[in-house]
This record gives sequence, C-alpha cells and structure tokens, in this order.
Amino acid sequence: MLFLLLIVAATEGQDFDGDSVYYTAIPKTVSVKPPPKQIFTDTSRHDNSIHYFFNVQVGSLIGCNDCSLGKEVTFTSSTLHGVTIGRKLRTGIGAGFDSYYSWQTLPLFGSVSWDLIGTKNTQAIYLQLQYGWSILTWRKELPWDYGSTNVEGGRMVCPQIGYRMKYHDVKISLSVGTKFQRVYTYFETPTYYYLDDGTVMEGSPNKTTIKESMNRLMFALTVGWK
Repeated sequence: MLFLLLIVAATEGQDFDGDSVYYTAIPKTVSVKPPPKQIFTDTSRHDNSIHYFFNVQVGSLIGCNDCSLGKEVTFTSSTLHGVTIGRKLRTGIGAGFDSYYSWQTLPLFGSVSWDLIGTKNTQAIYLQLQYGWSILTWRKELPWDYGSTNVEGGRMVCPQIGYRMKYHDVKISLSVGTKFQRVYTYFETPTYYYLDDGTVMEGSPNKTTIKESMNRLMFALTVGWK
C-alpha cells in the first residue's frame, strides 16, 4: 500500500508530456551595418609633408564683348605644376592657351588653392585663384585698323570653385569660375601739314591706345597626378 502511494505522489509531482520536446532559445544574430563611408574624412591627421603634383585642365569660355552679336563659346587649356603643402594647400606655376573670338593668348600664371571641405587624401571642395600675364599670339584684323598697329597681352585673373575626386594618386576635378583677360592695341598714324609754298611735311604721328577687357564664364575639367 505504501509503495502505491509513493508511485501516485511521484506521478502527480511531474508534469511531463512524453510527446513534447523542450525548447531551447536560439540567440538572434544582430547584423551591424558598417557606418557610411565619409568621403571628406581624412584619417591621416598629422600629414604635413610636401609633395609634387601636376595637372592638365581643359574647358570652355562663355561670354561676349558685344553682346548684341550673341554669346561666344571658345576654348581654354592649361597645365599646372606645383607642390601640396600640408593637407589642404596647393601652390604652383602654370602656362595655358586661351582662345577668344578676336584674340588668342598664352597666359603665364601663379596659382594657389585651398580645400574648403576635405583634404588632399580625400574628395574635396576647393577654391583656386590664378593670377598672371598673357602673351598675345594672334589678333583678328578689325575693320577700323589703320596705320601701324602693335598689340600685346595684359593681366589675367581666374578664380574658380571646384569638386575634386580621388582615385589612388589620380585626381579628377570639375570646376566653374570666371576668367578676366586684358589686351592692348596701339595705333600709330602719320600726320602731314603743308607749307606756304605747297610743300608737304610729315609731323609727329598720332598715337592711340585701345584697352580691351574680356570677362568670361569658365567651365573646366582637370585631370592630374597626386
């Protein structure tokens, strides 16, 4: 009798279903997404070295001197050689070729640029200023040309803002800016006067200087190394 009571007590104390399987929770794997790549973030915080760079720029000049005749679209190109100082500053010297409707010039200039956002090791948004003097290589003959004509180039100023992309040591930039170019034309015409006896004498020539300024909107593509 005691044996039967022990069996009944043991059975009532266990809640067991022979057909059930105990569930063990499987820990959920949490997928952590990497943070988005920061294209303007430079991890080299102490890179103050100086490196050589060069680039080639081509683009278009859009504008007019006599806008009643419509806008002119002409060509510009240049090459620049210089050094990067630290992570943001670039400076150098360059030479180029600019084509206008009535002129062609070879500008020789100095250049300085500063990365507003980003550095030389990342993508960057930058400001650049070129300043120099142009050699005049060709001038279209104009209807009012007369006498002896001499021409020469003048001051060139070109501020730009651009976006630079980096792939290893290759840099590709898109920029927009303005280009100011001054040129001079010198006319010299003889003068004559008559004596009482009808003799014709040549006097001092008349000298005229025409100063012309070109202002153009510039769009450019630049490809360079370092």
